[in-house]
Amino acid sequence: MNNIQAIKVGNVVNVSLNGKLHKKNCGSSEEANELFKLVLNAKANPTEDNIKSIRAYLNEKLRVAFLTGLEHDIDSGEVFLAGFNTPIPTTLVEVIKEYHENGYPIDPIINFWKLLMANPDTRVRESLFDFINTHDFVLTDKGYMIVYKAVYLKNSGSNHTTSSFDSFITNQYLKVKKEWKTSPNRYVVYEDDKGNYKITKEKTAENWDNDIIILGKLGDIFNTIKKGKTSEIVSNDKIQLYTDMHTQTMTIQLGVPVKQARKECDADPRKDCSNGLHVGATKYVENFAGSTGVVLVCLVNPMNVVAVPEYDHSKMRVDEYFPFAVANYVDGKIEIIEQKYFEDDYSNIEVAELEKLIEKIQSEELPFEAAINAEKEMRPMSELKRIIQARITDVYENTVF
Repeated sequence: MNNIQAIKVGNVVNVSLNGKLHKKNCGSSEEANELFKLVLNAKANPTEDNIKSIRAYLNEKLRVAFLTGLEHDIDSGEVFLAGFNTPIPTTLVEVIKEYHENGYPIDPIINFWKLLMANPDTRVRESLFDFINTHDFVLTDKGYMIVYKAVYLKNSGSNHTTSSFDSFITNQYLKVKKEWKTSPNRYVVYEDDKGNYKITKEKTAENWDNDIIILGKLGDIFNTIKKGKTSEIVSNDKIQLYTDMHTQTMTIQLGVPVKQARKECDADPRKDCSNGLHVGATKYVENFAGSTGVVLVCLVNPMNVVAVPEYDHSKMRVDEYFPFAVANYVDGKIEIIEQKYFEDDYSNIEVAELEKLIEKIQSEELPFEAAINAEKEMRPMSELKRIIQARITDVYENTVF
């Protein structure tokens, strides 16, 4: 039989559970009253579930788990997503609490964690949300991170700031969605007699003569660019390609994932600069882009993060990023992208990759290649399989193919 004793004095509640004293300094009278009512209820009906509810309230992490429907281990104090055994980091638990208390939509946070759970490095799983919380990152509804990458134009000679078809379409698409708050397919893209690209309302273009070259609807063209098929709209010499600033040997195109083998990337967080694809927050990119760079807006899947450097928390190393837009970069400042319009094409790509990981697991192989200086994956294959299969199910349920 459980023995429960308690006393409430102001906002302080002292609880004795089977002879062990617990003291809770509550942040408000409402919180103190709520806890004391739980204690009185458990005292009248001392079931294991009622005892667990008290323990959860006394421990902040467990309390958040209790309130938000997450699972928790009373002995270790660790919190888990239901059905999984990978513990949620304390910082992320605190954010889940904040979102719950303020009635914010929690799906982006949970989806972010589902992806981060798949990351094979414990250090990344524990530090990545601290990194996000410190800087101006945005999470999409599917849990991807919106990050930035400073690049050079590759096929424009020495003029690194020349506009391009891709960047024109991207900027017009964002303007229509963000500022004009209407459908991009209400506008068409055309080329004037001087070879300049412009947009106009579709109804307006219907009254023009046939000498005007109409390239198509803005939204349709944007989606074509995201799929890496710009050549279906304009000639190859008008497709804008980009390259990295460090080696200037890479070819980067909007809508095409940029990848590096994980086994070639350095996972050591003590190394500020090392092997891997570098992306970052606005602070890092603004300092790095200079006056001649172009800034791309990219999606990063948290499972593809290789290292979060301890010294410079404004950047990270990844083995894949998905460039989808050209950022407005004026006077050394980036206009932060907050819209979540760019997920479906990447999630289609993600599913194909996840299915390959499942095939490896079924062949009793670890799904991820080990990065240089990576920590050893200690979780069982069964946990990894559950994580990946759950993500595939989520994407299929929420993506229009």
